[in-house]
Amino acid sequence: MRKTRFIALILVAVMLVVAGCSSNTSGSGSQTPGASSAAPSASGGNSQTLDGSVTFGVVAPITGTNKMVGEYVKNGAEMAAKEINENGGILGKELKLVFEDEVDNLQASVNAMTKIMNYDEVVAFFGSTYSGNCIAASPVVLEKKITMFAGGSSANIPKENNPYIWQARMTDDQSGILLAKAATENLGMKNPAILYSTESFGTGLKDQTLAALKNLGIEVPEKNLFGFVVDEKNFTPLITQIQNSGCDGLIAIGHQMPAALICQQVDANGLDMPLLGSSSWASAVCRTNAGDAANGWYAVADWTVEVATEEGKKFAEAYKTTYGADSDMPAVTVYDSMMLFKKACEIANTTTDKEAINNALKEIKDFNGAMSVYSYADTHCFSTSQFMTHNEGGKAIMMDTVKSR
Repeated sequence: MRKTRFIALILVAVMLVVAGCSSNTSGSGSQTPGASSAAPSASGGNSQTLDGSVTFGVVAPITGTNKMVGEYVKNGAEMAAKEINENGGILGKELKLVFEDEVDNLQASVNAMTKIMNYDEVVAFFGSTYSGNCIAASPVVLEKKITMFAGGSSANIPKENNPYIWQARMTDDQSGILLAKAATENLGMKNPAILYSTESFGTGLKDQTLAALKNLGIEVPEKNLFGFVVDEKNFTPLITQIQNSGCDGLIAIGHQMPAALICQQVDANGLDMPLLGSSSWASAVCRTNAGDAANGWYAVADWTVEVATEEGKKFAEAYKTTYGADSDMPAVTVYDSMMLFKKACEIANTTTDKEAINNALKEIKDFNGAMSVYSYADTHCFSTSQFMTHNEGGKAIMMDTVKSR
C-alpha cells in the first residue's frame, strides 16, 4: 500500500513539472508580464521562418472602467503583429508583444509605462490612450531614451519637447481648426456652446477650438463654456444651462465613455440644436453605449469604419473578420503606430539600435496608414488628415476627408 502511494506521488510530481514547462513555452508571439493571464500568440503561423525576434510594448486599460478601450488597443496590437509576422516580420525577425495594464487612473498608467520601459527586450512601445498619462510619463521616457507612441492627441504632448515621444493621431491644435470649420462652415453655428472635459486633452482642444473660432470671426464668451470633470456622470445640469443660453449649436469635447453619457442625456433632455463632437463621438464605444441617442451627432474624427481609403477599408474589414465587431479609434491608433515603428526599423536597417530607430522616424513621408497618410512634422505628429462624420443608424458615416497639411 505504501509503495502504491509512493508511486502515485511521483506521477503527480512529474505531471506538475510537465504542466509548468508547457505554460512557460506557449504563446511565443505575445507576452503579458505582470498581467493576470498571457495574451494569445501574435506570431501568426509563420514564426518558424523568422530569425530572431524584436519586442514592442503595449500599455492599455485591460481592467477598470476603461477596459472596453483596452480591448480595442489589445486587438489592434495583436492584429498588427500577426500581419507583420505573416509577411516576413521586421527585417526577418518575429515581432513579439508585451502588455501592461494601466487600469483607469494616472498613477497606474505611469506605473505600467515605467514597467514596460524597464524591460530590457522592449525596443519601443505604445503608451497610454490618454494624453495626461502620456505627459506624466514623459520624464521617464526621456530618461530611458526609448521611443513611445502616445495614444493621446493633446497638443500639450509636443510641448514636452521630448525627442522620444511621437503621435500617430493629429494633435488638438489642428483638430481645433477642423472642429471650428465644421461648426461654422458645415453646421452654420455663430454662437456655439462648448462642453468640454477639464483634463489635459479637453482643455487643450477647447482652447485650440476657441482660437480657431476667433480667427473665423467668432468670439465665444466665457458664459458659453461648460467644463466637466473626467469622471462626471450627470450632465443634465450643464445641458439645461446650454438649453437656456441662447446658443445656436453645441461643440462637445471629451473621451468615449463621457461622450456616450452626453449623447444619452442630450437626447433625454430634448436639446434641439446642431451637435458636433470631437473624435470620441464617432467612436464605436460611444455609439454602442449611447444607442440611438448617438444618431444625429456630427464629429471630426480620426477614424470611422465607413472609411473610403484603400488602407482604411482593408483594416476595417480585417478587424471585423478577426474579432466579429467593428474597429474603433484606439485599435487603429496602435495598429498604425506599430506600422510606423516597422517602417522606422526598415529605414534604420536595425531592430536593436533604439536611437537609430527613433531618428529614422524623422524620415517618414507620405506613408499610407489605415487612419491617415503619415508624414514627419517638427511636432512629432504624423497624421495629415481627419474625417468629418455623421452618426446615422448606429454608424459613423464618412462625409469628407479634411486635410491639415
